[in-house]
Amino acid sequence: MTPRQFLAYEPSVIRELHSITVRSLDYVSEKARESERASVRTAGVVLDRLRGFVGLDRVSVRSPIPDWDGGVPDQHMWPSDREKLRKWQIDQGIIKLEGAPSGDGEAAAKPAEPVVKVYFKRGCPYTRAAMDLLREREIPFTEFDYTMDKALHGWVKNVTGRKTSPQILIHDQPIGGFDELRELDHSGELMERINNPPPPEVDEFAAPAADEDDELGETTAVDVRDRLEDGAHVLLLDVREPAECRAGVLPGAVMIPLGELDARHDELDRDGVWTVYCRSGKRSAAAQERLLKRHGLRSVLNLRGGIEAWRAANGPLVTPDEARQAASERARAQEEARASATKAKASRKLPVLGNMHPERSPFEAAAQLQAAEAGESDAPRLEGAALVDRVRAVIDDCRPLVQADGGDIELLDVQDDVVSVALTGNCIGCPSAQATLRHGIERRLMQRIPQIKGIRSPQLGAV
Repeated sequence: MTPRQFLAYEPSVIRELHSITVRSLDYVSEKARESERASVRTAGVVLDRLRGFVGLDRVSVRSPIPDWDGGVPDQHMWPSDREKLRKWQIDQGIIKLEGAPSGDGEAAAKPAEPVVKVYFKRGCPYTRAAMDLLREREIPFTEFDYTMDKALHGWVKNVTGRKTSPQILIHDQPIGGFDELRELDHSGELMERINNPPPPEVDEFAAPAADEDDELGETTAVDVRDRLEDGAHVLLLDVREPAECRAGVLPGAVMIPLGELDARHDELDRDGVWTVYCRSGKRSAAAQERLLKRHGLRSVLNLRGGIEAWRAANGPLVTPDEARQAASERARAQEEARASATKAKASRKLPVLGNMHPERSPFEAAAQLQAAEAGESDAPRLEGAALVDRVRAVIDDCRPLVQADGGDIELLDVQDDVVSVALTGNCIGCPSAQATLRHGIERRLMQRIPQIKGIRSPQLGAV
């Protein structure tokens, strides 16, 4: 009887002895192969062959594999992920649907169609920018390409009153194109419109796929002219030389010569859709490649034919000064809109000192602080919780400047108009800690709260 046959009838103790014997022979064989003597290495080879014949070359594994009952463990998944998994399983043939959907229960389980619809002409960069924004916000939408569908294109023009692409509808109500979508997103009204549907007024049309190939990186003078006539905010970049611009530029264009583009690309909105033009389109194509590949702008398109095509399309031209004024007014309006939106959402903040040099520390404005102290000398005296809250608000205003260096400010106590604070984190043992306390925090407290006499701190040797 061989060892394998013997192990089939003996208990687990014999199997354990067999396992120890196999491991011991493994060790002996390995040491024999590493020996410097040829006779020992030969003996190790012979031992390996003999142990293979008698069944001492491996340890038998007798761990039974449990039978699968066909079930799937219940794991937590978001409903959207579960729907994506189910769709993938159906597409791959892992799950087969039994019959066509029928009945009220199955109809109720059908996912709702997206409320955002994007009607576009294929190749439009504004469409790509709008779709990218919707995908970044994880907003589902349905897209309709009317490139080869004149009937659908006409219907879109009748509903929206515009000829440009894209045209976006939320709950079948037109909101405009990419610029309007972006403004709604910045102001926070986009999700509000999606979550609060108005009564539907238009019907849904489906568009077949288009077969025409457009240049993805170009636009035409007619498209730009139509956008300007519709009142859209078109970002225009003129890369001609100043002498060429004197003959006229597109309304609201930003003028940066091609040779200065690498040094001044920060003046451009990285998330906007820019239309670049020159005299005929060659220099603007080079600028387009630089902005996209070298400087990371999201969407840049070339005006096909340049300023010559613009004149042929009877597009309006303005002087460089008028273009600069229009661009400045538009930038100011956008900045005011963003500032008002931020102000509406922000919580109460203390006034911030102005007219500071960008390279100066916010704690280095002695003249401004003294002037502010004189202006607040008549402020009413604070007591108790009101004083502590005011001190805490001033410290919170100073905290981000200290946290930028890896430290923090801890308010310990307020007694007899003296504030006790401590610097923590990287500020402990820092040689600039005393300067921060005296010339920064103490001065800020005394300026904002005239009744404060000073501060105490372990970093100042206070007890």
